[in-house]
Amino acid sequence: MIPHDTLGPLELVSESPAMREVLSQIEEAAASPAGLLLTGEPGTGRGLVARAIHACAHEGGAPFVALDCRALLPAEAERALFGRPANESAATNGVGYGGTRSAPRVEVVHPGSLLDAARGGTIVFRNLDELPVRVQARLATLFRDREFRTRLNGGAQLFSVRPVAIVEPAFHAVVDEGRVRPDLYRRFAELQIQLPALRERREDIPALAQFFVSRACRALAVEEKVMEVSVQTVLAALPWHGNVREMKDVLESLVQVTPDGTISLRTLLDHITLDAAGGLHPALGASLREARQRFEREYIAAVVAQHHGRIPDAAKSLGIQRTNLYRKLRALRLSHTEEPVVRGGA
Repeated sequence: MIPHDTLGPLELVSESPAMREVLSQIEEAAASPAGLLLTGEPGTGRGLVARAIHACAHEGGAPFVALDCRALLPAEAERALFGRPANESAATNGVGYGGTRSAPRVEVVHPGSLLDAARGGTIVFRNLDELPVRVQARLATLFRDREFRTRLNGGAQLFSVRPVAIVEPAFHAVVDEGRVRPDLYRRFAELQIQLPALRERREDIPALAQFFVSRACRALAVEEKVMEVSVQTVLAALPWHGNVREMKDVLESLVQVTPDGTISLRTLLDHITLDAAGGLHPALGASLREARQRFEREYIAAVVAQHHGRIPDAAKSLGIQRTNLYRKLRALRLSHTEEPVVRGGA
């Protein structure tokens, strides 16, 4: 089993079938040194999963190197990763750095480079398409052969580093467009884990929300706050296009502006508004009556969406008669399936 202390908040949010499947895949991935592709929308916890797999695979501790390739200038990438650019003439004659036409090359990884720092552990890449093709080719060779030398004329050694790439769902298009070499993609895609969006694992939202509230309270050294049931209902109904990261930001902000021990609907209404066309943003520039009317519309839309348009269930959750809910839907010009959209928190 996965030690809970390696997972951060993941141990709290495994009620949904989608997340239970991810936890099972984490265990399987931790038992293998194969390259790994972590796919999902931003904010779904791909970086957290990468760290969890690393921690499970290396309980005694091992290097963990994370690199956003977008942060490197193209001219710096090769030196940062390998410690020194490959010999230009060798790289252009089809055999590469340290190779001949009769003997395949063995990549040179110089001491002090990022790849050297990751030896015995894990290296995680984001934005692979930002790497120059030349650097991608060297990485593909290194991860394919799992051999390296520390100097041009040195002996070959085992390169024991697990490569992990964090990518978005449409990453295959990046490969098809030639922005990432297919041979490099194959080195990462030996194992794949698809992280579900938060709206695809709504069963996990209540526990996850409480986790973030509790953590924010501890960080502020204040007594733990609780959420009204109506607040939890809204949180569970929203689509959360920014996923877990967005919800974390919203709840941390709410904790800061809540004056007492309860995060109430009034606090939520005073702090943000739910805009069906735009998302979460500060509730400013409207009278209290207008804000309340707007919130009633959006709150009802959220509850109906949470119950997938089932009016009897939504009416019970709202504490009103089914006929009254139908009347409000008509008055507010709401459909049975209208769902508000979320942006970043205030």
